[in-house]
Amino acid sequence: MKQIIILLLLFMPIWMQAQGDLTDGKTIGSNQDARFRLTLLAGFNASQIDGDCSGGFNKIGFNAGGQVNILLDRTDWVGRFQPSIGIGFTQLGSRTIGNDFVSGTSNTECIIIDPQLYELAYAQIPVMLHYIDQRWVFSAGLAYGRLVNFKYSEAGVDFTDAKVEAYRANDTNFIGGMTYYVTRNIGINIHWEHSLFSINSIGRQVHRLVTFRAAYTF
Repeated sequence: MKQIIILLLLFMPIWMQAQGDLTDGKTIGSNQDARFRLTLLAGFNASQIDGDCSGGFNKIGFNAGGQVNILLDRTDWVGRFQPSIGIGFTQLGSRTIGNDFVSGTSNTECIIIDPQLYELAYAQIPVMLHYIDQRWVFSAGLAYGRLVNFKYSEAGVDFTDAKVEAYRANDTNFIGGMTYYVTRNIGINIHWEHSLFSINSIGRQVHRLVTFRAAYTF
C-alpha cells in the first residue's frame, strides 16, 4: 500500500499542471445546469480490524458503488457545498502476514494464535457532504453498512461457524476523503473510513481502512 500512496503523490502534481483549473464558472460533470449529478466509483480497500491479533492494512478488498449529488441553487460560497446519498458494496477484514502479531498485548491468545484471515462484505449506504473547489472535492459523512458475507480462517482452516454469531449485522462508519478530477468527468478518489461502534458483540473490534477509487461523474 505504501508504494501506491507514493505513486499517487508523485503523479498528482503532474496531473494538476497538465489539466489546470476549470474556468468560466464551469464545474465537474458534463451537464453544467443539472440539479442532480450521478457519480460512479470503483476501486479497492486496504483494511484492518482494530482489536484482532494482527496489525497492518493487509486485507485488500473490492469497493464499488454510486452516489447522487444534489446541487444547491446558489451562486455564492454556499453553492460550493453538495450533499449526496449513495449505495455501494465493500469488502473489509484483516489478514496476517508472516509473524505480524500485535506485541505487548494482554490477550495471551494473540501470542499463540495461527495466521488469521477475516473477510467481511457489506452493502453500504453513505450520506455525505462535499465541498467543491474547482477540480478538488473534499468530502465527509457517515455510512450505514449491512453485513452480507462473513468468513474467518486460521492457518487456512475455516472456522466461520465458530465466529459468525459474534459479528453484528449492522455497521456505522465515519468517512472522510477527497477527489481530484483529472478531467471534468474523471477523478481519483481517496478516503479514510473508521467504524464508530464495535463490529463484534463480545469484544471491541472496529474496521479501519483506506480506499482508492476511480470516479466518473456524469
